This record gives sequence, C-alpha cells and structure tokens, in this order.
Amino acid sequence: MWTSLAIVAAVLSCLALERITIGAITRRQAGREWLIRHRLFHPNSISLIRIPMGIASILLLWSGYPKIAILWFAFWMITDLTDGTIARCCDLTTETGKWLDPLSDKCMYFPVLLYFATASHLDKRLPLGWVIALLVIDSVGQASRLFSAKKAANYFGKAKTALITILISVLGLDMVGEVPFLSNELLGLLTISCTILAFLSLYCKVILDKWYANSMTLANFLCGLAAIQRVHVEEPVQALILIFAGQLFDLFDGRLARRFGSTRRGPVYDDIADGTSFGLALGYLIFQLLEDGGLPNLLAALVAVIYMFAVVYRLYRFLHPTIKLPRGIFQGMPAPAGAMLAGSSALLFAPRYPWLAGALVLVTAILLVSSIRYRHFGQHMWPSLPRSLKLLFGILLLIFVNLTIAVRHYAMPFRVYCFLMAALYAFGGIDYSGKEGDDAADDDEDGEDGESA
Repeated sequence: MWTSLAIVAAVLSCLALERITIGAITRRQAGREWLIRHRLFHPNSISLIRIPMGIASILLLWSGYPKIAILWFAFWMITDLTDGTIARCCDLTTETGKWLDPLSDKCMYFPVLLYFATASHLDKRLPLGWVIALLVIDSVGQASRLFSAKKAANYFGKAKTALITILISVLGLDMVGEVPFLSNELLGLLTISCTILAFLSLYCKVILDKWYANSMTLANFLCGLAAIQRVHVEEPVQALILIFAGQLFDLFDGRLARRFGSTRRGPVYDDIADGTSFGLALGYLIFQLLEDGGLPNLLAALVAVIYMFAVVYRLYRFLHPTIKLPRGIFQGMPAPAGAMLAGSSALLFAPRYPWLAGALVLVTAILLVSSIRYRHFGQHMWPSLPRSLKLLFGILLLIFVNLTIAVRHYAMPFRVYCFLMAALYAFGGIDYSGKEGDDAADDDEDGEDGESA
C-alpha cells in the first residue's frame, strides 16, 4: 500500500515539476528563444522520441519491474503536455505535429493496453473485445487525419488519452499492491468509456460542422430514452447518471451551434431532447422513487405530472420569452439544473422522507416556471475555468460515475454530490445584476444553447 502511494506521489510530483518548469521557461522571452534554438525540445522531436517508449514500458513489465514501468510510462505521457505547451507558447505548431503528436500517444498506449488485455498471469485484465474496438476506432481516427481538415486533437480525444493513461497507471499499481476498489467490472466500464470517447473524437473529425450541434442533441435524446429504460428496470442511480450525461451533451450542443452553426430545425430538436431527458425520464424517475418511498400512488403521480408540465412550460417559454433579458440570462431555472435538483432530491430523500422529497420536487417546479433570473452555466461560469481544469474535472467526474456503477458503495456519495451541486446552482446561479436586455430574442439566436445550464 505504501509503495503504491509513494509511486502516485512520485508521478504527481513529476507532473507538478513539469508544469512549473515548462511554465516558467515559456513565460520568458529568453526561455522561448532557447527552446526554439534547440531542436531536441521542439514538439515534433519530443513526439518522435515518445514513439518507442510504449514498447519499452512493456519490456519493463515483462522483465518484472512494474514500479519502474509505471514511472517510465507516466513520465513519457507527461511529455505530451510538454510538447503541447512548447508548441503553443513558442509558435512551433506545424501541420505535421497535428498528426504526429496523437500518433506518438497511440504508440505509447496501444501495446500496453494489449498487454493488460492478454497477459494470462494477471487476475485483473481489460476486456479484450473492447480493447480491440478501442484500437480500431483510434486507428481509423488517426487515419482520418490524412483526408480530414480537422487534424488537431479535440476535447474528446484529449479526455480519452488522459483516461487511458490513468487506467493503465492504476493497473500497474495493482501489480505492485492491490488497489482496493479495482475490479474487472470497473475495468470494463472504464474501457468502454475510453472507447466511447474515441468514437466521439472520430465522429467530430468526420462529421459536417453544421451537424455537430444536432449530434449532441441526438445523444441527449438517446440518454433520455435509456434513462426511462433504467427506471423501468429499477436502476434509479443509473437513470440519473444518464440524465446527467444528457445534460453534458445539452451543454455542448449550444456551444457548437454558436461556433459552427446548425440546421433550421435545431431548436425544435433541442426542445424534444430536453423534454425527453429532463421532463419525461425525470418525471418517471420521480414517480417511481416517491411511490417506492411510501407516498400514496395518486399523490406521487400528481407530483411527477406537475414537474413534467413545469418542464414543458419552461421549454416553451424559452422560445417565447415574456420579458426581455440580456444574452446568457434565463427566465427561471434552466431545465437541466431543475432535473438534477429534482432527481437528486428524490434519490436522496424519497427512501426515508418521501414527503420532503416531494416538496423539494414541487419547489423545483416553481423555480422552473418562475421569473427568477439565472445565469447561463455554459456562457457565464464554465468559460471562466482554465482548459486544463475543465479537462481534469471531466475525467474525475467520469471516473466517479464509473465507480458509482461498478461499486454500489459509491451510490450514496454520488447522490449527495448531485444534490449539493444542484443546490449550489439553485442559489449561486441567480443573477443579481438586474441588467435589462435590449431584445428578448437576443438571449440565444440559434436556440440550441437555451437549456444548457
């Protein structure tokens, strides 16, 4: 146990040292000039050096040196951050680098993933089928850079690489000393998550720009349908996770619509998806939880129906606002935030305090139809966070969700987390500025970003 903690501390220290050192060098003109003069530190040179290091990691594992293998692998994956920082700060970005950098990453983790999927002496292994699927999708994504104009890595690709790095590192730590929460089920879920991220990364490279937003809207809609199915088989936590995933897709669709445009009926599709995920699926979840908690059947149904009608009215009023508001300010709580507050309240309190859960759901419905001004999370709060912090938050959240599904003990912390985050937005997301809008229609020209809380 102590050995594993020491390795984790060493890796984190190496990461912190790299960030501090590279940051200090690239902030100074003299430092940038020094990096430019020495080709060994050019991003493409670092990427080329990194290509054989995945095989070297495998050789260290085969030779019985898992501790050194973990440190070696982690060090060279950290250099992926180094070359990116140098490329941006020293103006050394090249067309070659856009495909060479992700290629070197794949050369790093492809052989290690195959090792952990096929090594017969390991008790905990990655599912071979999903690993092969991941490798195939990743390879197609790499090949797409030959004909696609979108060669640079996107957020899905960066998140996938980071999650694979963590996955491999944790498996290596398990060879040194057993990791308590690690199981084959959790490994399978994490591998599936990596595969989905790889697919999304590939999809965003080959799809037409104007279909970005509608694709995210479709994903939100499918999450809503899947959530309904999970409620039907009495898996309420998984249903809330799917609704939460729908929120993330809903957050992206508006940002993509503003940046790349969308189709003429994009706003309509968005409302249908939101109504399915945050209205119908959430209403069904509320009804089941309140009924199971002991609330009379008719009363549980009434609370759920009131909530669903509040969501429908909220979505309608977004397209037909009754007051003028500045861009990025909502009239009433956004539907995704309402879904998280109502859903987490029902999950957290319905088993023991169904009346309290029902009351909180009704309070949420009132907030949805109220005229309280709420700030847009995607426009006012999320953009202010550094990109690295956004990526870290996303990775940690994805791991937490997988832990919640694989290890039942994490279900309660997830419920508490969702409730606290939703309650925080319910109070902290209110806009107190009182600024008036020139035109209510300016709130969101494309309509795609409206309900992304």
